[in-house]
Amino acid sequence: MVAVLKQQGGPTQAEFHEVISRSSGRWFSACLKITRNRDLAEDAVQDALLSAWDKRRQFDRSAKLDTWIHRIAINAALQLLRKGRPGVFEPLETDVESSAPTPESIQAEEELGQSLSLAMTHLSEIERVCFVLKHLEQWRLKEIAAELDTNIGTVKQAIFRAVRKLRVRMVSLQSEIL
Repeated sequence: MVAVLKQQGGPTQAEFHEVISRSSGRWFSACLKITRNRDLAEDAVQDALLSAWDKRRQFDRSAKLDTWIHRIAINAALQLLRKGRPGVFEPLETDVESSAPTPESIQAEEELGQSLSLAMTHLSEIERVCFVLKHLEQWRLKEIAAELDTNIGTVKQAIFRAVRKLRVRMVSLQSEIL
C-alpha cells in the first residue's frame, strides 16, 4: 500500500500553495508559542516549508498535507531552540489573532492569551515546551518524550509543574470568571 501511495507522487505545487494560504498562520502561531520569538517562528515556518517541499515525495497521501507540514514546523521550532539562538526568551507583545465572531469574545480571548503569555514567561524552557506541545498542540506524551529525547516521566513532571505555576500566575482570571 505504501509503495502505491509513493508512486502517486508528492503534493503538487498548487496543493502546497493552497495549504500554505489556508494554514500558515496556524503554523506560525504554534512556532511562536514554542520559540517565543517572532523571527525564530518565521524561520521555523520557512524551514518547515522548504523541508516539506524537498521531501514532498515522502508524503503519505493517506495523511493531511496541513498536518504533515504542521508537524514539520513544530520540529523546526524545537530544532531552533536546541541551537540556542539569541533572543529565544523575548516576551510576546501580542498573541495570535482570534477567530471569535463578537468583539467581546475577541477581547476576552486576547486578554486570556496575553495573561497566558505573561504567565508562561515564568516557566522553564522544558516546562513551556512540554505545556505547549501537550495542551496547545495536542501531542501525546510519548511523542513529546521522543521529540525531546527524554522519558515520559520527565515530560509529565514538566507539564505538572507548568500547570501548577500557570494556575498560581493566572489566579486573578478565576475571580473574573466566577
